[in-house]
Amino acid sequence: MRIPSRLFATAFLATLGFSPALAAGPAFVDVKNGDNANAGTGCQQTAPCADLNTALSVIGPGGVVVVLSGGIFGPIVLNATVTILGTDLNELTNVIADPAAQVGCIGHLPGSCGLTNNGYGIEVAAGASDTVTLRHLAVRAAPNAPGALKLTSAGGLNLSYDVFQGGGTGVAVALYPNDNAPAQVYFAFSEISGSNHTAASGAIEVKPSGSTDLNLHFNHVQVHNSAFGIRTDGSQLTGTGNHVTTLISDSEFFIFDGAAMNAFSTSGTGLVNAVFDNTRVLASPVGLKANGPQSTVVLSNNLVSGNGTGILATNGATMFTAGDNKVKGNGVDVSGSLTPITLQ
Repeated sequence: MRIPSRLFATAFLATLGFSPALAAGPAFVDVKNGDNANAGTGCQQTAPCADLNTALSVIGPGGVVVVLSGGIFGPIVLNATVTILGTDLNELTNVIADPAAQVGCIGHLPGSCGLTNNGYGIEVAAGASDTVTLRHLAVRAAPNAPGALKLTSAGGLNLSYDVFQGGGTGVAVALYPNDNAPAQVYFAFSEISGSNHTAASGAIEVKPSGSTDLNLHFNHVQVHNSAFGIRTDGSQLTGTGNHVTTLISDSEFFIFDGAAMNAFSTSGTGLVNAVFDNTRVLASPVGLKANGPQSTVVLSNNLVSGNGTGILATNGATMFTAGDNKVKGNGVDVSGSLTPITLQ
């Protein structure tokens, strides 16, 4: 049964604290029934605009865009606090990378943004106090583009119920904040896949630089069919006082050319702390990996089977296990030293 998108949008906005009575508030997009001439009245719910870029152009920082019916949009650069909600669960809201296109942005139409298109479907380049929220979107790379999504800077990034498809020259999701301010990322109930079969074209890479600390909760995500799964990397951080901290929980990883999960560090750079909890890992050269002297990983309740090496601790990494992991049926189940611990 088809879900009426306007009814879904009204209910969904209410759960987020937005009132549909605020006619000057959220901007609405309806590919089938909207008209970009409605930009003059703010792309209201009763008079929506026809595309995402036009709706973005009528809001300011802190604004909300609600996509009532799916379509093909993008690329966009988000340089302030904004929420974009795809609400039609029967159709996808697709944002496609196109390095040759002019990017859309908040408060401006493409062509007047003054922002560089770096080749992603969505690039988040916001301020240290800004938060960007994306829900029910499908963000896709192109063969001649680096990837689907890039985080360059923001205080917070909330991603849920999204699809990210790689296949470009880099990773599908590149979390590369470089503004020397702490970044918080919440990534949940989503899917990441795609590769062009080169070593760089993994699913997600978490690699802040300078003194940019990054905290990531990666929860209920399916990651599959890529060069690698998730790689957290502290090697671009300037000192041992900086960190990448990641909790990967209740997620599934399968079919990679490299490691499904990898916490990577180098001596004298940032700390990499990771918890791999209640994950399922299958059909990869390495399942769970800690690599480097600044890497510390805690394992709890993971199921790892059918991989070349199930668990690998190497190059001075520290790996703790709570003892409730199920590691069986790999070419080598465990390589390296694991330290048993009891979780309180």
